[in-house]
Amino acid sequence: LISHVETCTADESVLYRIEKRNTLKRRAGEETKTVPQIYGEECSSASTSLETAGQFPTYKKVKAAMYRSRAKRFPQLPATRQQLEIPAHWRVTKSGRQFLMYNNVHNSVLIFCTDENIRELAGHTVWCMDGTFKIVPEWYHQMFSIHVFKEGKLIPLVYCLTVRRDLPTYHEIFDNLILKAAALGVVLQPQTVICDFETALIPAVQASFPGVQIQGCYFHFCQAVLRKVAELGLRTRYLHEAETKKKIKMLMATAFLPLPEVPAAVDLLGRNVTGLIAALFDYFRREWMTPNRLPLWNVYNVQTRTNNHLEGWHLKMNRQAGKHHLSFYELLQLLIDEQGSTETLIQQVTSGRVTANDLRIKNNKYEEVQLRITALTAEYDGGT
Repeated sequence: LISHVETCTADESVLYRIEKRNTLKRRAGEETKTVPQIYGEECSSASTSLETAGQFPTYKKVKAAMYRSRAKRFPQLPATRQQLEIPAHWRVTKSGRQFLMYNNVHNSVLIFCTDENIRELAGHTVWCMDGTFKIVPEWYHQMFSIHVFKEGKLIPLVYCLTVRRDLPTYHEIFDNLILKAAALGVVLQPQTVICDFETALIPAVQASFPGVQIQGCYFHFCQAVLRKVAELGLRTRYLHEAETKKKIKMLMATAFLPLPEVPAAVDLLGRNVTGLIAALFDYFRREWMTPNRLPLWNVYNVQTRTNNHLEGWHLKMNRQAGKHHLSFYELLQLLIDEQGSTETLIQQVTSGRVTANDLRIKNNKYEEVQLRITALTAEYDGGT
């Protein structure tokens, strides 16, 4: 009897180890998280049953199997980017739609976007654009993306992997999007593009979409000014001296004034300043007060002032990636998954089953600030 019990216990231990080993291999093959991360999560979860936790496989014993499982999932990469040939089944979405829209001969620019995404993009007049770098494969410098608000929810419609961030690269992207739209019988005509203050991106947008209004991200504007504050050695004074902090915050707040009144306001604020504060005002005038630059950061009567929604999307993608610099196919899988979520959301809205209220994430603090800005703007305009 004792021998029988011991045999049963041994069998259960073997089955437990096999089950956990299979789980680890499956997750390594399906997920973009690193192999050590997956092992760590499963190891931690094993502690929910201390009776069996001691039988959990060691990392040393499952590491090779996990990496083999991962390698089977993705095609083998060539030695260079130029040799990359994406297999047919990696060029489509989960719904079978063509996803790889364009790649040039050197694979220095790849555009992932479905026909339906182009049609959706053509239906919106406000676009948000930005680049991200952390999760990009080593062959590329950035992933540039274009987003729109669908019932108040920011959704990505275009993903581009690029080797450079220069004017020819952005022209190549926009030219091909415009050509694709024409082939589909639609026109891309954004009225407003919200982006950061990247030197090459803005003129490319203006050249590709004549008459478009470029709205620089107010958050990025403030970050740039505060970086200069730190560079000048003013950070301690900004944090601990009330008058210094007030002066710098008022300088950044000139963005909320009517455009023609900003120069006079900056001059008034800069009157009688000395030392490092004077140096900050000199920088501000050189960098932000030029005729071409000033309209980009002015947010008078502007409802969407920042790309913070897009920054939130970047954070989400970084979390899902689980590590920096994914391999090419790890990133492509992440984009295919994200495109699937986008397609589902569009269908939910189209069917009428989802409304703006369902998608809206309430932010009481943001709404309070927005109401205050609206009230103060109305008060200023009314001269009261």
